[in-house]
Amino acid sequence: MNTIAYPEKHSEAEIQALLWYFLRKKKIDARLEVTAHIPYKRRSSRLDLVVFVGKDARCIVECKSWSDNYSRTAIYRTNNTKQINKYKTTYGLPVLVCARMSYVVPTVSLVEKILKI
Repeated sequence: MNTIAYPEKHSEAEIQALLWYFLRKKKIDARLEVTAHIPYKRRSSRLDLVVFVGKDARCIVECKSWSDNYSRTAIYRTNNTKQINKYKTTYGLPVLVCARMSYVVPTVSLVEKILKI
C-alpha cells in the first residue's frame, strides 16, 4: 500500500523549476537558490531566483506557493511583504513574486521588461 499522498498544490520548487525553464528557454541567465551576503552583516540570504546579465544581478524573483483561496493568499502576502521589502532595500534590485504556476508566464514577461528585451 502506497502511503505517499498526491500533493494538493504545486510546491515552491516546482514553480521555481518551471520559471527557470522558461527563462532559460528565452536565453535569460537565471540562477536558482543564490546565496547573497547582506552588506555590513555576517548573514546572508538565499534568494529563490536571480536574473543576471553577464555577472551583474538585475532582478530577484521570490517564488511562493500561494493558495487559490483569496483569504489565505491575503495572509501570505501580508507576511511576505517584510521579506520582499528587505530584499529591495538590501540589494537595490527589483523584486518580483511568482506565487502560483499561473504566474510563471507573466513573471517571464516582467523579467523581459526589466531587461528591456
